[in-house]
Amino acid sequence: MKKLLLAISMVSFALSAHAADSAALTRWATKALSKCPDSKITVEEMNVPLGPTNFQVFTVTQTSSDKQCGGQKYLLYSPKTDQVLMGSVVPLPADARPAEVRVNEVSNQLLKVDTKTTIAPFPLPDGLHAVTITKQTPYGPFSYHGFIDQGQHFLIISDRSSLREDPSKALLDTLGVSNGVHRGKAKSKVTIVELSDFQCPTCGKAHKTVEPMIAKALGKISYTRLDLPLFEHHQWSLFAALGARAIQKVAPAKYWTYVNYVFENQETIDKQKFDDVLKNFCEDRDLNWAAVEKIYRDPTEKAKLLEQVSHAFDAGIISTPTYIVNGQILGFGPEGKFTIDSIKKAIASAK
Repeated sequence: MKKLLLAISMVSFALSAHAADSAALTRWATKALSKCPDSKITVEEMNVPLGPTNFQVFTVTQTSSDKQCGGQKYLLYSPKTDQVLMGSVVPLPADARPAEVRVNEVSNQLLKVDTKTTIAPFPLPDGLHAVTITKQTPYGPFSYHGFIDQGQHFLIISDRSSLREDPSKALLDTLGVSNGVHRGKAKSKVTIVELSDFQCPTCGKAHKTVEPMIAKALGKISYTRLDLPLFEHHQWSLFAALGARAIQKVAPAKYWTYVNYVFENQETIDKQKFDDVLKNFCEDRDLNWAAVEKIYRDPTEKAKLLEQVSHAFDAGIISTPTYIVNGQILGFGPEGKFTIDSIKKAIASAK
């Protein structure tokens, strides 16, 4: 997964005759990228001859004192429509085979598994066509999304937005934040979104620090939690997330009790079958286990959860924990100090 999302190939790009507003692109990129400590962002136009049809191409480079935060991406800008895409660009084999076949060949190589590619028949602005790349997992089909350009020469792994639109709106729409579990003041100007994996040790450590801060500030902030189980690395993370979804529907008052319990007992849970963990949790608290189990084992719920993970990947969020404060992703770093300090500042500014 990570290789497809992060693959950046050195290719040549065609530039439009129209000039882009580099200052506007820099402002947009600064909001769209993760906020990192001591961050510096540069946007530079690529002045070479061949690339995605209808787009000017820029490199966006972000440096930070946190070596895990930042990097380089491509930014595609349409002077005609103000459409913006920022992510990875992968050249497709230059031959006469159908685009689906060529995209499938590239994705198979990057993911190292067999995939199935579907290209939407109807064009989007600037001739883009939406692409869905699906692979099978032990839990069901899992999809990645992107685009191919009008010339069908490049696979673009990115979400898309408009230079005229606040990128935070596109981010939150892609994530489906409205489907998360909410607490606090609904219309607060200070919003905090957490994406976390129940089996992730760093998530457990972060929870112990961040949760007390959130709990004390619920009268003045809006807080939302979304599950992001990295199921290919953590064997019971997806089941824990399914358990959370089931408890939220059957006994919503116990949802946060469950969240706290799982994060506080990760090491113990590692040694058990998660079905037993969930059943014992419900029975110990007089929850309707039959009702919880029905949702927990529902294939439809599993498919929805996989789709939720897919949307996070579409937004470029592929690690946990990830916190989004006032619409901007925070780089977590090895100890999370920058994120925790940023959350403290956000809470302090709330009224």
